Amino acid sequence: MTTKHVCPRCESNKTGTLTQSPVPGVWEVYHCEECFFTWRSTEPDFITDPAKYHPEFKLSRADLDKSDVMPVVPPLRRR
Repeated sequence: MTTKHVCPRCESNKTGTLTQSPVPGVWEVYHCEECFFTWRSTEPDFITDPAKYHPEFKLSRADLDKSDVMPVVPPLRRR
């Protein structure tokens, strides 16, 4: 990961560029190491700007501390 951005969801600075478009400069995908949120550079500002991100979808440090690191994947159901 290279470029640093503030995560729109948890406002962490632990972010970076996850991948870039095959044609340079068209788009990038960013990733937050704290809450695992990903977003594209081409998203509207209500997704990319932490100040405009919908408050109901925000995560605080306390929310992250009390959550599992990753959800458990249930076992595959056999038919």
